Order: sequence, then structure tokens, then C-alpha cells
Amino acid sequence: MTDYDVIVIGGGSTGTAVARDCALRGLKTLLLERDDIASATVGTCAGMISSGFKYYDEPDIMDMCSQEVVYFRRIARHIIMKDPILMPFSELEELTRGGEASSFTDEYAKRAKERGVPPVMFLSPEQSLSIEPSLNPDMAACLYYEEYFIDPFRLCLLQAIDAKQHGATIKTYCEVTGIEATKPAKRVTFYNRATRQVECADGKLIVNAGGPWAGKVAAMAGAPLDLRLNKGAHVILDRRIVNVGISSKAADGRWIYLYPHENTTLLGTTALDTWEDPDVIVASHDEIEYLLKSMEWVVPSIRQARIIRTMEGVRPLVPEWKRSEDKVTRGYRIIDHEKDGVDGLISFTGGKLVMCRHMAEAVTNLVSKKLGRETVCRTHLDSLPGNGADVDVLALAAEYGLSQHAVERLRARRGTETSAVLALTKEHPEWKSTICTCEPVIEAELRYAIRNEFPQTIGDLRRRVRLGTGPCQGTFCTFKAAAVLAEELDLSGEQYQLEMIDFLAERWKGKRPPMRGGQLGQEELTQGLYACVANLDHTDLPYELKPWEEAA
Repeated sequence: MTDYDVIVIGGGSTGTAVARDCALRGLKTLLLERDDIASATVGTCAGMISSGFKYYDEPDIMDMCSQEVVYFRRIARHIIMKDPILMPFSELEELTRGGEASSFTDEYAKRAKERGVPPVMFLSPEQSLSIEPSLNPDMAACLYYEEYFIDPFRLCLLQAIDAKQHGATIKTYCEVTGIEATKPAKRVTFYNRATRQVECADGKLIVNAGGPWAGKVAAMAGAPLDLRLNKGAHVILDRRIVNVGISSKAADGRWIYLYPHENTTLLGTTALDTWEDPDVIVASHDEIEYLLKSMEWVVPSIRQARIIRTMEGVRPLVPEWKRSEDKVTRGYRIIDHEKDGVDGLISFTGGKLVMCRHMAEAVTNLVSKKLGRETVCRTHLDSLPGNGADVDVLALAAEYGLSQHAVERLRARRGTETSAVLALTKEHPEWKSTICTCEPVIEAELRYAIRNEFPQTIGDLRRRVRLGTGPCQGTFCTFKAAAVLAEELDLSGEQYQLEMIDFLAERWKGKRPPMRGGQLGQEELTQGLYACVANLDHTDLPYELKPWEEAA
């Protein structure tokens, strides 16, 4: 057992940001995550590092969001992309002075220059259609603005890797089962799902970054923590059906969006208060139809695209009750449970992806103060791994004999690490073979990720390199990826088969709710390959070999 200055519970955007900040300030840090890094709530978001434009009635939130965008562009520009967005209006009255659009435009313009984007522009229907021909021509006008998006999986992973490089201990697949907060040294007990052992760690302070599970974590220490849980669904379409992002009002007057995202398109999101278990929540038929019907008025051709999956996440909002969801603050609160008689436990409520670094800085300031340490935050100045000089994609594609598209997708994930990945193919030219054709992902990148980014399952590799996230949803890459993982981690034949079964089962959870139309044929093909040809549905494997489930 090791003593730590701080133990961070939760490996999402906030938890990894806290671990990084603590490690950079010289605090001995342990991060515990019950699954993989970014495997829960943050993995279900659209990836926007928002300017906060929707929160124009909270100017402090808009100021914070705008400043954080500037910081992210400094420390992680290699995993950031900028999307133009159109906001169509059916009535000109909606754009008049004093209206909602006018308020948004005024507040957005105040902060546009610092973020490196133009002010909001008003476009005629003809100008709007020249940018996005798929829009319904029956519109009065459009607003044009720009927002930045980040790869949330890579952000969390890079924060964790940077924390590790600065001395932090990162433990994934370690589920916290108990907290003793009565001793001078707080003890955290956790079940290591990889080793099947119960372990303990002592820390002077505990930071609870459990997101929607933060209340359960606090309860282990006997501390109350109220959260307003709010669920949101996304529909993922099989291609980029629009050239730019679309933001429009839904059937109930809420704002929803359609964003080009990597090689797919995201349609989202719903916002419903929930008391369901975040572990089992899935998108409902009504949520899917609400999103499709609402966006169909603006992009009439949307149903021509194939829905490849849905995802549902739970927002851990600040517990402001008896007001509508859209009126609840999008800020965050830091709860020091010393006021509850539980000294040494600090929890979060609220927050958004764009705020994760700010949240970490605030809580690490508090941690340092409680520990009596004078520290200085550098997370807004020091780059994350891979963020450095520009990468010459054309030169690398020519040098290694790969397609420009494959190298560009690799660069968008790895930045300056791209050359190190491609260098593996000099000794092993066969590793230039494509494993995932949808993304695409080459074998060299899989092996690099396994050796340097501590994945333990095919699902972990999905979060590292977007394996199996495209239109086929793992149909053609699972076999190949499992073989590479088995060779690198020296897995047995049974473990190799279980990896495929587990990954396909995880993919099925998101594919089942919207199963319809062309996706039925795609799923029949997947079932034919893995159940019929590979005979995986009749594999008699001993249960105890299943690597990531707790023993009965």
C-alpha cells in the first residue's frame, strides 16, 4: 500500500484533468477509474468545447468558456477542429433586436476575437443554401458562427498520460468499493478487475470526480451529495450528411444540433431529468424520433442516412430544482465535505467538457491550500503530448507509401507522434496494412497504442484510435484487432475469443435501440460473420476467463 497526497476517483475529463494538475504541481497522485479512461459520460458528448453561447444569461460562464477555448487551442491544438455552424430561422421576427437570437449574437461578438472566430453573420436563404444545399429552402435567414470541437477520448487519455509522465499513478479497471474518511490518512478500498484482487490506498485528500456516480462515491464516505441527473441522447449517422453544423429548434422549442463528426454525423441532444441507473440507461424510441422529426424540418433528407448507433449520457447538473432543465446553471460547484463532518473529501457537481481544466485548477488550488503547499498551476501553459510543430502530412504519406487520408486521420489523433507511429513500419512494412477501413486505422497505430497507452481490451483501443466507430461498427475490424491485441498482450485463444465477444456485445448496446432499415442488413452481415462463420455464439468458454467482469 502506498500513501498519496491526493486520490482522484473518476477517469473522465475532470478526473484526468485533476490528476494532471496535481501531478504537474508535484503532488503525489493516484487516479482510480473503474473501467477505462473516458469510458463513461464524457464519451457520450459531442466534443464541442463550447463558447458558452447558449448561456448568454450567465456572462461569467461565457467568459470562462471563451478563455478555456483559448487555453485548449494552446495546449491541444492537434486534436481540435473548427466547425462552421448555420442556425436557420423560419421567421424574421426571431432575429429582431431584443429577441433570443439577438441576445446570443451580442454576447458571442464580445468574445469572438479572443477565440479566433468571426462575429456572427446574417445570411440570406440563397447564401445559406450555397453553403449547405441540404437545408430546407423555406427559411427566412440563417445565422453563421463557428465553434471548436475536440476529441474527448484523446483529451482524457492525453491528460492521463501527461499526469503519468509527471509521476501520477493511473489505475484503470479499479472500482472503488469503500472509503474510510475518519482517519488522518483517508483509506480507499478498490477491486482491481484485472488482477481480481482487493487493494487499498491511503491519501491525505480524496477528490470525487465521479460525474453522475459522484453521489454514490460520496455516500461510501458517509457524505451527502445531491445531483440533478439529466440524460441526453445522440443519434449517429453513417456519413457526413452536411458540410457544416446545423443548430435549430426542436419540436418543443429546445435547441438541437446536427454536427459533422470525424467520418460520421452526430444528431443531438435530448435533455430529460432521470432517476435511472446511469449504468443501464439507453436511448429510447421517443428520444430518437424526437431528434429525427425535429431536424427533418430543417434537413429534409436526414432519414436517407443510416443510423449506425445511438449513445446516451447522464449530465451531473448542479442540483437546482423546480426550474426547467435549460434554466439550470451550466457552471459547477466544488463541495468540501468538511462541512458535513467528513474531512478530506472534495466533490464536484455540474460542469461541462470545456470547463474540465478550469474545474481541475480550482480544486487543485483547494487541495494545495489544505495540504499547506504553495503551488502554481501550469495546465493552461504546458502542452499535452503530441501538441507541437505542424505535421507535414503530404511528405509523410509520400515517404511511407500511405494514403494522405490515412496519414491525416493519424495526425488528427497523434500530432507530432505521427512520425513515431509510422517509423514502426520501416522494420515491419506489413504493419501499414489497414485494420479499420472506416476510419482508417493501420496496424502500426494499433501496436503503438497498445505499447504506449495502456489499453487492455478492444474497447479501449476503440477509444484510443476510433476502431470500429464507423459505418460497419466493427464488422470488418474486430477479428484483426483482436489478433493484434492477443499477440501484443500474449492472450490465450480463449481470451482472444472473449475479446471479440465482449467488443461486439458492447457495440450491440448502441446499435439495438435504433435498429431499422439498412442497419438491419448490416447487422445480419455482422451476425453471419461472427455467429455463423466464426461460430462465436456457440463458444463454450469458462466464465472465469472473462477479463472485465467481477467474479460471481
